[in-house]
Amino acid sequence: MPVINNAIYDHVAHTWWDEDGFMSLLRTAINPPRFAYFEQALTGILQRQPAGLTVLDVGCGGGLLSERFATLGCQVTGLDRAAAGLAAAKAHAEASGLRIDYQQGSAEQLPFADQQFDIVCCCDVLEHVDDVDAVLAEIARVLKPGGVFFFDTINRTLRSKLLAIKLAQDWPLTRLMPADVHVWHQFIRPQELQQGLARHGLGQVVMAGLSPVGNPLRPLWGLLLHKLGRLSFAGLGERIRLGATRDMSVSFMGYALREAAG
Repeated sequence: MPVINNAIYDHVAHTWWDEDGFMSLLRTAINPPRFAYFEQALTGILQRQPAGLTVLDVGCGGGLLSERFATLGCQVTGLDRAAAGLAAAKAHAEASGLRIDYQQGSAEQLPFADQQFDIVCCCDVLEHVDDVDAVLAEIARVLKPGGVFFFDTINRTLRSKLLAIKLAQDWPLTRLMPADVHVWHQFIRPQELQQGLARHGLGQVVMAGLSPVGNPLRPLWGLLLHKLGRLSFAGLGERIRLGATRDMSVSFMGYALREAAG
């Protein structure tokens, strides 16, 4: 059985904000529609004013989500196990004039007090950890009653195996990232995640797919240009138009609320 290679993030930490590294796909293809969905949920549906809210970004990596929440006026703490990624995140935040508290630590043992944060986000992370339930328990513990948990992850389906594993990692003609960045058996089905959220008092769950929208030929043409060396990873990501959809067969995102104390 393949073993996930989480050490890759130590080796590619300097590429989080570069134009031409596979991490750029997160920045240009995935993070913009994902954050737009979170912001709409927070300010439009939940009617929360973001200024001053305390946010914990679990598995913050190079700070993609942390910086977006900081620009809304939130007080952001970013946590990650990879020291190299945190260094990149700190440097970019300082260069951007953003105040973000970056700390090293584990998602399974969050170094924070109970009920400390208004918002916790955990994205591109749950499919990488060995004990998802422990992570959800810790997130619930540090959320204030009524607090919001934002998440995304990859569904464990045959379609995700084809797209996220075979096409994106395994097949030389289409490969975009190194082998074992993801392993299929660690992907999480929506009903499994919903059950885990319920076990830890995270209810009122809302989910949506994070899927391609628009002309399907545009990303295919972008992939060809990239393989020919005529388009950077960042440019390819901009051609992969994603949005919130009903299709959760590959990737999905959502939010849940921490139940108030009885």
